[in-house]
Formats: sequence, C-alpha cells, structure tokens
Amino acid sequence: MNQSSWPRIWVAFLAGCVAAFQLGKTFASLALIIDELSLNLVQAGLILSLFSLIAAFAGAGFGLLADRIGHVRMALTGLTVSAGGAFLGAIAPDIDVLLLSRLIEGLGFILAIVALPSLISRSASDRDRPLAMGLWGAFMPAGIGLSMIVTPVLIDWHGWRGLWNDIGFIMLAWGAILALTFRGTPARAGIQLSTAEFITSVLRLGPLLVVTGFICYSSLYQSLTAFLPTILVTDYSVPFAQAARFGAIVVVGNIIGNVSAGWLIGRGFVPWKLLTVSFIAMGLCAMLVFASFSEPAIKVVAGFMFSAFGGMFPGTAFVLAARYSPSPSHMALMAGFMLQGAGIGQTIGPMMVSSIVEFSADWNSANLVVIVMAGMGLTCALLLRKRT
Repeated sequence: MNQSSWPRIWVAFLAGCVAAFQLGKTFASLALIIDELSLNLVQAGLILSLFSLIAAFAGAGFGLLADRIGHVRMALTGLTVSAGGAFLGAIAPDIDVLLLSRLIEGLGFILAIVALPSLISRSASDRDRPLAMGLWGAFMPAGIGLSMIVTPVLIDWHGWRGLWNDIGFIMLAWGAILALTFRGTPARAGIQLSTAEFITSVLRLGPLLVVTGFICYSSLYQSLTAFLPTILVTDYSVPFAQAARFGAIVVVGNIIGNVSAGWLIGRGFVPWKLLTVSFIAMGLCAMLVFASFSEPAIKVVAGFMFSAFGGMFPGTAFVLAARYSPSPSHMALMAGFMLQGAGIGQTIGPMMVSSIVEFSADWNSANLVVIVMAGMGLTCALLLRKRT
C-alpha cells in the first residue's frame, strides 16, 4: 500500500480497546460479584483467568482460522460473540452461568484480537507499518486503563449487571462502525497460502524467540500489575481506592512503550536492541517493586517505569510479527501465536509469584521469578540480533 488509511487503522485499534473492556470491567466489579454470588477465591480467580487460559490453548488455532476465512468477518464475529457473552453474564443467577458467559466472552475476544492486527497491517503503508503495529500493541493497556476509569461510574449508576450490558452494547455498536469502515475491503488478503505455508512461517527460530519473549514479558507484567496494589494495601496501609488509582496509572504507562517502539523502529532503531533495553529495565524496576527496602512512592514510580519500558516489548513484537509473516496481510496466525505465548505467561506468572511469596512469607522472594523471567527474555532478545 502506497498510502496509509489512518481512519481504518484507528477504528481497528479502538475495536481492540473495546474488546479489552471485557478484561478491565472485572477489575472494578469483582468484589461486588464475589459478595452477590458468594464466591470463593478459586471461583473469583477463574473469572479473571479464563481469558488467559483460552489464549494459551487456542491463540494460534484461531489465528490460522482468521487467515483462512477472512479478517473482517472474523473480527465482527468475535465482537458479536463477546457481546453475547456479556449479555448472558448480566443475567447470570450463579457462578456456573457466569463462568459460561466469561468463556463465551473470551472466545469472542480471541477471535477479534487475532484478526484485527491484519486489518491494521493491510491498512498501513510500508513506511507507516511499524508505527501502526506499535500502536496496536497498546490496545490492551489502553482498553483496560479506559475501562478502569469508566466502569466505577457505570457501576454506581446501575450495578455490575448494568455494566455487563453496557459493555455488550458498546461492542455491538463498534462492530457496526468497523463493518462500515471496512465495507468493500476484500474479506481476505489477495494471495492465498496453504495451511502448511502458514504453519511453516511461524515454526522458525525468529518467531519462536518472539513468542518465548512474550511468555517472559507477560509473566512479569501480569505479576507486577496484579500484585502492586495488594502490596501497597497490605504492607503499607495505602487506602484501597488510592492503591487502585496507582495500579491504573501503571497499566496506562504501558502505552508509552508500545507507541514509542513502533515510532523508533520506523526511524531505523534495531528491534533487538529495543527488546534488550525493555527486559533490562523491566527486571530492574520489578526488583525495586518487590524489594522490601523500597518505600511506596519508589514502588509506584518503579512500577510506572516498568510498564513504560515493558511496553516496548509488545510494540516491537507486533512489528516483528508483520515481518515474520508470509506477507504483512497474513499475520493473524503470528498474532495468535504471540497471544498464545501471552496467555501462557499471564497464567504462570502470578501463580509462580504467589506460590513463592506464600512459601517464604516475603514479597522480596518474588525477585527470584523476576530474575529468571527477565533473564530468559533478555536471552531471547540477544538471540534475535541476527534475525530482525
């Protein structure tokens, strides 16, 4: 493409943000759901982790499906299915129906998220593609951060069930906008590839290193953002509302790294160097957050810097996904493969941190996990030196 269609890029990006509302809405409403449905912590954990588990098992398969049946069709199906899950959750009488609704929401979320990057890539020129893909890398923190700001207001208005309905209607409305914006766009990219060609494109060392890096990144990111507010409340008696605001600031900081990574690569910066800086900064900042000697203010600042520098990883990874794909328009499988790595990391990271902290009764021991995952990520970045 000689010229980028930024309106289409922004509509697809915002569709990803809207899809991420399905994750962010649970952060503000989980306490209310636990109280109303009398849930235990295991059930509450399932409400939060189902999306990650679905991504961990099905990301690559859904990506392959999107490249075969068409990205626009897949994205619209995903938004519609996810909205249906939200409507079901709004009337859930018990935990079983609520978990079923979250399963449906998660399936729709993955369907949309693996298809939207290809729409962005197809809408960007060769010159603007790094910036566009870096922007796409910010959809998760942008969507979650925005929902964390909006959802408390909606909950105060008509409760968590009303919030579930609100998110469903928003997704359907944005699906209509997406359909109108991409009206006339071919359902699939022009060149059709065999399933073997698709799979072979990702089963190479370069893509595998990026996916492994995604496991390391998401393990670190999910652990820190999940436990920082808890540390502030339990160890330093920071009021819950204030700790939640600090957590939201840390999440939104991730956007800085995502967008700057695409901008820097577009101006000649080498991807493996950005990944190296990202993992070094994440490791050092995470160690400050979990260290027993650091004060709350230092932990919040370190958490924000962790998130900002950490955002350089997904921003760079999605740029590499376009490069490693058979063509920039055939990147849904690669996006799904990376999403699978992210799902694995989001699942195992908090589990490893919580287990080691519970065993040692000391948050400082979480730095053992930080050192291992940051070290693995840094190794992946260095091995990518000759493959980016």
